Amino acid sequence: MAIIATAFYQERHNLALDLMDAGAMPTADSDHPLIIEREGPNGKERGFKLRHHRENPNAPLSPFFFNLRMPGSSRPGPLTTKLVDRAAQCMRGLQIEHDLVFAFDAIVGIPRAGTPFARSFAQIAGVECIPMIKWEHGEKRHIASPVSIPANVQEVLVIDDVVSEAGSKLETIEILRSEGVTVDHVMVLVDREQGGREKLSELNCELHSVFTITEMLDIYVDAGKLRPEMRSRIHAYRTSQI
Repeated sequence: MAIIATAFYQERHNLALDLMDAGAMPTADSDHPLIIEREGPNGKERGFKLRHHRENPNAPLSPFFFNLRMPGSSRPGPLTTKLVDRAAQCMRGLQIEHDLVFAFDAIVGIPRAGTPFARSFAQIAGVECIPMIKWEHGEKRHIASPVSIPANVQEVLVIDDVVSEAGSKLETIEILRSEGVTVDHVMVLVDREQGGREKLSELNCELHSVFTITEMLDIYVDAGKLRPEMRSRIHAYRTSQI
């Protein structure tokens, strides 16, 4: 995979490799503690349970998993403050490199994984970061209303770590719009390409991602960090879930 020779694309490429080295995208080939093995409809399977397994426990296990959280999170992850700041710099770089011209008065991070990226992006962009509250009770979770929205805030940019089917993004957008705030854009670090972009489009909201899963996998295979067979397996799983 040829990497375009600009500072943005070089840093994007380096960030992808450093995220893999940090353990932010383990695969079923690894010995990650969240991997489970069980008997599936096609025999023994090995992989990760994701959010949709709460409602569909017999769905195929995912052969990969994104853990883009920090050690202090309620579900600890491997990201350092430096990696989060670099990811936020790439989000800002994406906006500049692709001439993404849209206004926003504040940033909203989807709790809890998106909050560190939103705070860092807001600092880079020089705007306020509005926190959201996530209510959890056992396996049930939902996004609650924002703590407060300043009177001068009319348009916000929503930021999260990953988008799959966009469930938490849709929930957040509806809440913010009910508060009278304009939300036309969502930015994430990784698009898993599992229908989230299309669902956001149905709400007239545009998705911007630093990486697609396809781009990340190509980088990892080219760097010798991922077997081509695992890339094929991940793509087969991804397309089966759309």
